[in-house]
Amino acid sequence: MGVQLSVVVPVYNENEYLSDCLESLLRQGDDIFEIVVVDNNSTDGTVEIIKEFERRSSKIRYLVETRQGVVFARDLGFNAAQGELIGRVDADTRVLPGWAREIHELFTDTEFDAVTGFSLFYESPFATAQRKAVAKQDSLGNLGGLKDAPSLTGSNMAIRKSAWLAVQGSVSDRKDFHEDVDLSYCLLGHGMKIVQNLAMRAEVSGRRGETGPIEFLSYNKASIATLKHHGAMNRRLRFMIFRSSILHAVLWPAYRMYDKSADTMSVKRLFFRPAARQMPVEASGS
Repeated sequence: MGVQLSVVVPVYNENEYLSDCLESLLRQGDDIFEIVVVDNNSTDGTVEIIKEFERRSSKIRYLVETRQGVVFARDLGFNAAQGELIGRVDADTRVLPGWAREIHELFTDTEFDAVTGFSLFYESPFATAQRKAVAKQDSLGNLGGLKDAPSLTGSNMAIRKSAWLAVQGSVSDRKDFHEDVDLSYCLLGHGMKIVQNLAMRAEVSGRRGETGPIEFLSYNKASIATLKHHGAMNRRLRFMIFRSSILHAVLWPAYRMYDKSADTMSVKRLFFRPAARQMPVEASGS
């Protein structure tokens, strides 16, 4: 039997997205050994979706983490994963054909310990422009191969189980941290290598763009807190985080006007209050 890949999907109230995510993973065929779905106290029908997929496919494993927070759900899934390789996606991720095969091929090289993929947006007013730009770069051969990566992205990544076991005692369970960034710095601190595979592609929802600018500040404060924790904060990174907050505020009206169900724009939507959505991080007490 060859090297096995487990994929972990932490979920909390994801009934709108989870089915598409799991369908895309099942379409990877035998390149995925198991799909570990960790529910984190969902109340919206997510559990029923998981159980339906569990009945459909023996690859689906349903676990429950009662401690609230994506970091706890991730940790439970990683520890339960039976494969030598662990993929990780979010519930709104839709992996593209060949995603799992790219993971297997990358890890035949013992130089790499973790990999992050390349993601395209859907449900975004800028999705079409992004796809056209990516298609052009693909045609020019500019988006192939591997690149050094400073951090993993939880929506599209993979790690060796041995690497996880080596750092699991070092990762933080603070809910005001970005758990994927924290994991990345723990790996780097243990002398491990992270790479980006531009051919390991997935689609992710642009729903974060709907977050109000003030609330988005807490998202970026989590970046600062995580980087400070690892002694990695510097002027360049602080500027990049500040620029991210400004760019988000500039683009936010476009997301407010965007109707994802119809893929159209309407000024009238600016006057409707969007439904609140829990952030994946909590506000820092500092």
